[in-house]
Amino acid sequence: MTAALDERLILACRRHPLAADVARGLTRAGVPDGARVMVAASGGADSTALMALCAGLAAHGRIELAAGTVDHGIRSESALDCACVTALGVRLGVPVLARRLELALGTALADRARTARYEALASMAMECGATSILAAHHADDQLETMLIALARGAGLGGIGGMPSRRLIPCDTPASHQLLLVRPCLRLSRESLRAACVDLGVQWREDPTNERRDTPRGIVRHIVIPALESVAFGATRRAARTGELARLGNVLLESHVSAMRGADGSIARSALRDAPEALAATAVWMLADERMDDATRWSAAEAIVDSSTEPRRFPMTGGSELSVDAHTVRVRAVTA
Repeated sequence: MTAALDERLILACRRHPLAADVARGLTRAGVPDGARVMVAASGGADSTALMALCAGLAAHGRIELAAGTVDHGIRSESALDCACVTALGVRLGVPVLARRLELALGTALADRARTARYEALASMAMECGATSILAAHHADDQLETMLIALARGAGLGGIGGMPSRRLIPCDTPASHQLLLVRPCLRLSRESLRAACVDLGVQWREDPTNERRDTPRGIVRHIVIPALESVAFGATRRAARTGELARLGNVLLESHVSAMRGADGSIARSALRDAPEALAATAVWMLADERMDDATRWSAAEAIVDSSTEPRRFPMTGGSELSVDAHTVRVRAVTA
């Protein structure tokens, strides 16, 4: 039987308790009433729940809604995933846009697939006039991201996890900047899956989510269950902690930005007399991703010590972080 608009489902989506949580997530991310948004729908439980709940919000007039789905062409079942999204779109009265990628197998496939996916989503968002792309990342995803960043020695911004909104780099007019918005960061994976069951909507399982031989798979299936056994509810509490960490990092970075001169350098005396957190933040901002973790900490310690001897800390790309008696700066390495 051909799928048709399901008014009872739309009403159930509108009345579901998590719809209010998603609405609050949109408000926290600065999505205004009446905005046209596009859900990035994979067919999995998380994005299926988000799509359905947003359909309820659209029926209430909070947003105008479309959905975009991407077939990576890597798994044999991926076309069925897209078909699942399209069928749900018919039931909910939500227009669904689709793109199929042609990715060559080989090195860095996951990274290439992610880049291509966001390019396709941005293209579809432009096509349907959306100003924001909604992703279904939730509290469990957030904790995974935070723990991996912590293990890799990230700064405060990194261990704060994913922001609720960020700009998507894409070829769009300056007047049409696209935002990636994550309205579910305070919701658990379990609650989103339960919403699908409550609403009677089908989703597709991605078997790669069950892998335990990747960093994220290890954290998802081993580390986080262990944490929950120690302190039940750790996932949602950690997500709130991540929000605080990101806010703290914004404050630190604003202080460091105010210290920088026209040439980007910073007076060492300003950092030496300030809390050590500012020196560490300065190194993270100046070096960005071009310096390894151990070198970053060595540079931060050098900034606040009493030595006036010039020191140089290597960075990738032919640059170095220079700390001398008076100044902290990034400069090109001379032969």
